[in-house]
Amino acid sequence: MKSERLTRAADPPRLKGAAMNFPIAPVLSGLAAWVIFAQPCRAAAPANPSGVEQVVVVFKTHFDIGYTQLAREVVERYRTSMIDKALEVCDHTDKLPPENRFVWTLSGWPMTQILWPGQDAHRRARVEKAIREGRLVWHALAGTTHTESMGVEDLVRSLGFSSRLARQFGQPLPRDAKMTDVPCHTWLLPTVLRRAGVDFLHLGCNSASGSPDVPVLFWWEGPDGSRLLTMYTAEGYGTDLAPPKGWKHKTWLALIHTGDNHGPPTPKETEELLARAKRELPGVKIRLGRLSDFGDAILAEERQNPKLPVVRKDMPDTWIHGLMSMPQEASIARQVRPQMQALESLNTLLGCWGVKSPDAATVLNAAYEGSFLYSEHTWGASSRYYSPRLYGQQWKEAYAAGKYHYADESFREHGDYIRKAQAATGPVLAEHVQALAAAVAVEGRRIVVYNPLPWTRHAVVEAPCDRGGGQWDWQDASTGARIPAVVDPRARKMRLTVEAIPALGYRTLKPAAASSRIPAAAPSSATTFENAAFRVEIDLGKGVVRSLFDKRAGRELIDQSSPYGFGQYLYERFDKDHHVKFLDAYCKKPLPGWADEFGRAGLPPASDFPYAAASPAAVVSHFTSMVRLGRKGEMSLTSVPVMQGSVPISPPRTASAQQVSLSVHLPADEPYLDLEWSILDKQPDPWPEAAWLCLPFAVEEPRFRLGRPGSIIDPAQDAAPGANFEVFCVDAGLTVVGKDGQGVGICPLDSPLVSLGHPGGFRFTRQWSPRRPTVFVNLFNTIWGTNFQQWIAGSWTSRVRIWSVAGKGAEADLITPAWETRTPCPTAVFDGPAGKLPPTQSGLELSRKGVLVTAFGPNPDGEGTLLRLWEQAGQDGVCKVKLPEPLRTRAARLCDLRGRPIEGPLAARDGWLEVPLTRFAPTSVLLSK
Repeated sequence: MKSERLTRAADPPRLKGAAMNFPIAPVLSGLAAWVIFAQPCRAAAPANPSGVEQVVVVFKTHFDIGYTQLAREVVERYRTSMIDKALEVCDHTDKLPPENRFVWTLSGWPMTQILWPGQDAHRRARVEKAIREGRLVWHALAGTTHTESMGVEDLVRSLGFSSRLARQFGQPLPRDAKMTDVPCHTWLLPTVLRRAGVDFLHLGCNSASGSPDVPVLFWWEGPDGSRLLTMYTAEGYGTDLAPPKGWKHKTWLALIHTGDNHGPPTPKETEELLARAKRELPGVKIRLGRLSDFGDAILAEERQNPKLPVVRKDMPDTWIHGLMSMPQEASIARQVRPQMQALESLNTLLGCWGVKSPDAATVLNAAYEGSFLYSEHTWGASSRYYSPRLYGQQWKEAYAAGKYHYADESFREHGDYIRKAQAATGPVLAEHVQALAAAVAVEGRRIVVYNPLPWTRHAVVEAPCDRGGGQWDWQDASTGARIPAVVDPRARKMRLTVEAIPALGYRTLKPAAASSRIPAAAPSSATTFENAAFRVEIDLGKGVVRSLFDKRAGRELIDQSSPYGFGQYLYERFDKDHHVKFLDAYCKKPLPGWADEFGRAGLPPASDFPYAAASPAAVVSHFTSMVRLGRKGEMSLTSVPVMQGSVPISPPRTASAQQVSLSVHLPADEPYLDLEWSILDKQPDPWPEAAWLCLPFAVEEPRFRLGRPGSIIDPAQDAAPGANFEVFCVDAGLTVVGKDGQGVGICPLDSPLVSLGHPGGFRFTRQWSPRRPTVFVNLFNTIWGTNFQQWIAGSWTSRVRIWSVAGKGAEADLITPAWETRTPCPTAVFDGPAGKLPPTQSGLELSRKGVLVTAFGPNPDGEGTLLRLWEQAGQDGVCKVKLPEPLRTRAARLCDLRGRPIEGPLAARDGWLEVPLTRFAPTSVLLSK
């Protein structure tokens, strides 16, 4: 046995699948071998280091929902053989003193799977006994996630797996949390965990990945000012038995951590660890427990003598580029998460308005679980399932022969999490809007538009229409005002511009008398078009936008001297030199043998197959003609330019070219431009590739502001050194402004990833550097060499909205336009008798913008109705809330993110609740009878 780590004598598990009878190496774990389950933390310490009085020993395994096997196989192991082994160790140590009895820590979601309804009755009884005795414990988080890929409410709801278990067993809610493997996380994490009552977080980094420059132990401050005691282990998942030299605290955390889904130690290994502790740490109290035992000891020290540093930094995820290995699923995630919140709020409001609606709670519980699982960090099988690496025709033949079926199945498993969330949410939301449309007091045919945002807004909505010009004319059922529309007769759909849709409310449209059917002809080949906000000029030959002129500010928004065209599709195929350079810049030294998996193993020399970048050649343009109806009923023709091109692919390749297109949409009455990029029938290709939509802006001395989950950051100031400065994950979009605060706003509807100044594929830098004002929206990439999907196929679309920024502050410049972009208004057409609801009505109103309602429905943690406000624009202060009538008589009080009351009743004046908000923070209000 090596002195620094314990090894397992048993053979590692072998994996199922054709021609797959080999042991899996823990590629993402960063462990030297699968059998290692404890890792050293920095230099080994001398026996009984000065000042250390106790060591808290915590046992844990790294949970991957997949990777080592298919996800369903992993879950089955946790439910059966793995938990049996943990119970065996519990039994073996039953006779030891209480402080030496084995305790095993899990995350919340796998613990719920162990206690699933189909569990064997005898095993369940043993598990429940171990739980009640404190031998099986779980921390507050559901699992390890790419945290910045989640919506803010997703992260909060994922805490429910652990808190529901604790309440089921009558235990206190967990006050500790753990994530492993993923090197960096958004600073939303300390905000959410502290506001959920969690006191301690341990982060264990993948041992070969670059780590952010943070201390071992520190206060991690979130954007709202919350401070969370955090321990960061850069060397691996856990720590050694003894502290490193220079440890200045009386208590040390020995986090004895096994590799990917390896499970608990054996009884013999546990005995040997205790014997080693007695031998190497004489006079030191050894206590087997949980993470919060260590956290409590450090917190007690801090109360007496505060000395820990504060880190007030975001930590953008250096693995985040993997998200866009599944571009279709990434798009679904960005669409379905706002729909989930829309469904919950509409379900609550329909109940307040006396309208019967389908069940939503069951659907939403399943959707939030799927959304969490989609953001969990395990996206597919280990690279060992598709090794040795093949490329070009060899790979194509092997793929056709079924060599990669198991890997493809693992990728489908992961994508299904978010696809099922969409399949569950979309139809039920549509049923709710139909129920609302049936309930309004308008006779006959009508269109009802629901606004899920807590401020009055206007929106462009889609509705079906007749091909032959039947019912194209609509008016506001309350005011009689005509509704501007753009009609696509061939597609039988129309886009209606609906104004003043009330906050969390609705507006009804009814048929209007037909307008004149004599449209004014418009040249189908016009390359310049404009509205009140912009004048746009396109270059049909190059397939890009040549000019975007802001008419109100009198300035050109496009950098016409840039080497990139505006809206240009840039396709990259990387070479081995890129791979080697990236590993050298990113990985810890010395490089382990499996470090190739951070890029792409087995690439031939760059001299044989060099890097290549391409954009569409032989662009062919056409115009889609549509009918535009104005506010006075006037009719005209309008054309939407569609530029199509073929992109050559350099060898080794599985297809000769890609077929892509770019559509440019400038709505008549809206202050924004929409770009819509599409790819048709992309063929799977194992070569590392990336594609970008290029947006060069004319902004001097640019400053970037990124709408990250729960905050807005300046990457030049707010990101920790050693985090990701090359590819950022955005939630609400971003702005690029100059010294005067003027510039542009951008919100990708389908892709969360952007690079600033240059394409970020196969790049890593530890510090921010000044960048050109060019934004690159990532359309797809396969840079990762393991875990994430390795080849991409199919047809899909990626949309980007662009608007002008006038320096009016975060709310007006970014938050409001971005969330109006990401949150469409669900619409229903109904034809039938009139109902009883007014044609237009607000549901829940706030006194200010820049605040989202992320929860408005049954309290997931108990009785009552939960309302959660999330401040997005960085402004402290009171927000007044006007509830719907039936809820105004409810008692209202603040609660934490796990449903526990924290303050007395809130004041109400003239029907408005006064709710104190903190910048970038959630505030939860519990409404009870």
